[in-house]
Amino acid sequence: MSFSLVVLAGGLGSRFNGKKQIEGIGPNRELLMEYSIYDAIRRGCSKVIVLSNHHCIPLLEKHLHYLKNQVELVFVNQYDFDPRYPNYRKKPWGTGHAVLSCKDHVSETFLLINADDFYGLESYDKARELILDMESDQYGLVAFELGRTLSSYGGVSRGICRIQDKVLIEINEFVNIERKGDLALHKSSNTFLDIQSLVSMNFWIFRPSIFDVLQSSFSEFYRKNKNNNQNEFFLPEAINKLIIKKEAMIQVSETQSDWFGMTYADDLEFCKKQLKNQINMGKYPFQLRA
Repeated sequence: MSFSLVVLAGGLGSRFNGKKQIEGIGPNRELLMEYSIYDAIRRGCSKVIVLSNHHCIPLLEKHLHYLKNQVELVFVNQYDFDPRYPNYRKKPWGTGHAVLSCKDHVSETFLLINADDFYGLESYDKARELILDMESDQYGLVAFELGRTLSSYGGVSRGICRIQDKVLIEINEFVNIERKGDLALHKSSNTFLDIQSLVSMNFWIFRPSIFDVLQSSFSEFYRKNKNNNQNEFFLPEAINKLIIKKEAMIQVSETQSDWFGMTYADDLEFCKKQLKNQINMGKYPFQLRA
């Protein structure tokens, strides 16, 4: 069983104050996404599509060139798919549009991940199990507990999931969630969220049919927001429409894998320490390059 991996690495990193997708984090300046790609290859990945921007792609092409000996490797510039191109909007159109931008390079079941998140091998095991169990018209989601995904340095956005019998029935994007001791505060509404709620960290299993769904939803979004330079087309919006219309069932598998990620600059040192621990436990080699 083979699958493709789509890596979202196009964000501007405004809260990180830099291009976090090209920030060296491993002992040999490995990128965080390299560990995800390493895990995906171990579980059957045959093609990697990296979605980024024209500022980062030349550096990524050089840094990841060695992977061409292991998988088919493709880079996609999200700005090339801006409806305004070549007068593209500086702020990307959001995760839904990012995925849509990869449609010409995906012809099989694919995993979707963020470049700035570490998911752990167990998450890829869960994804593989979902792929083997899913029907041809189904999608999948590997979900994490909210409490495992918060930053100690500021608010984060998370897709809070409602799940029934291991099937996703609703997902809503909550922005600006902060850790408050053992609790999670949604600052925008000043309410506390269940820290054991399952959330999407953009670890999806999709079929190529998802692109028709995204195209329809983005076309509607763009008609309403073409003159807005801030609104984003979030992937959960399209997923919710799909669920409401009963166009696909989304199976959910919960993982207890150790997650960490880079949202803020202060997250960087923590992530380096966590990754070092993973290497010391023998889960990853000291040097990823063969």
